[in-house]
Amino acid sequence: MGVIAVAMSGGVDSSLAALLLHQAGHQVVGLSLRLGAGADRGWQAGAQAAAQMGLPHQVVEAAGPFERQVLEPVAEAYATGLTPNPCAWCNARVKLPLLWRAAQKHGCQALATGHYARVREVDGVPLLAEASHRAKSQAYFLARVGPELLPCLRFPLGELDKEQVRQKAAQAGLKAAGEPESQDACFLPPGGWDQFMASRRAPRPGTMQDAGGRVLGHHQGLHQFTVGQRRGLGLALGEPVYVTALDGERAVVRVGPKPELATRGLVGSRARWYAEPEDGETISVRFRYSHAGVPCWVRRQGEMVEARFEREQGAVAPGQLAVFFRGEAILGSAWIDKSIPNERVGSP
Repeated sequence: MGVIAVAMSGGVDSSLAALLLHQAGHQVVGLSLRLGAGADRGWQAGAQAAAQMGLPHQVVEAAGPFERQVLEPVAEAYATGLTPNPCAWCNARVKLPLLWRAAQKHGCQALATGHYARVREVDGVPLLAEASHRAKSQAYFLARVGPELLPCLRFPLGELDKEQVRQKAAQAGLKAAGEPESQDACFLPPGGWDQFMASRRAPRPGTMQDAGGRVLGHHQGLHQFTVGQRRGLGLALGEPVYVTALDGERAVVRVGPKPELATRGLVGSRARWYAEPEDGETISVRFRYSHAGVPCWVRRQGEMVEARFEREQGAVAPGQLAVFFRGEAILGSAWIDKSIPNERVGSP
């Protein structure tokens, strides 16, 4: 049995991951990031969880990288009309690289996390894969992790569901067993996204317009909206309307009826592939975490990718992550630049 580092935030998932590895006979070292933003109690809770299990623990300072690689880009993205994915950025740019670097200093052979995901080897190539219980899988948020890290990663919860995790944690007497699940981004201040954007002088107030440019109302910031949004628009037009686009240059929120959201594909950039799809192969793509996925065909050119859906889809939000799958295994991902409208929209 080797030495394994475990990313510990004090929650039930990371705590049980550490316990399972410890019970399996591994020498476990707990590591927690200090992000320096929001409530930032994860490093303290992680230390307490490690102490309960008698595990050595280290706090890894990450405030500087987190500010540069996550917080600044998130604020800029929202201010320009994009819908960013902070968790995917953090996992790939900050969390896993910094923790693996610290783990190596402790002589660890692997780094484990409490994510619900798996790593599978296909034709000798390690690939991220969905957790066995798809409803809880978090593989989507890991799809930007560098391929060089995949052989080092372990996901002890990949075969469990949330109820099993809580039951096992409670049976072991872990204090984290009864902790509520976090719903918001870990770095947000008490005032949420409005306070976060205001503290960075990044809100972009402007107008709400229909497809013809008619002003329907005003808004207090682009960050409050995403493509496909229906609730919270503050418009009484006699029929349901949705956010159909965000014009970052002019701070305009475009709204319209649901058919204006119809898309047949997307264009993405900064593509990262673990295993490249074959020419003409039908794979699947998820363009937001809650999306079930849709079969598609992809055309690649350098770091650009164009995906054509097998069937019409709804809202595709620029700034979000498109993740490409072959079955349960992730082939790669790209950041969404734009959607490809359904050709029938607006036709006679």
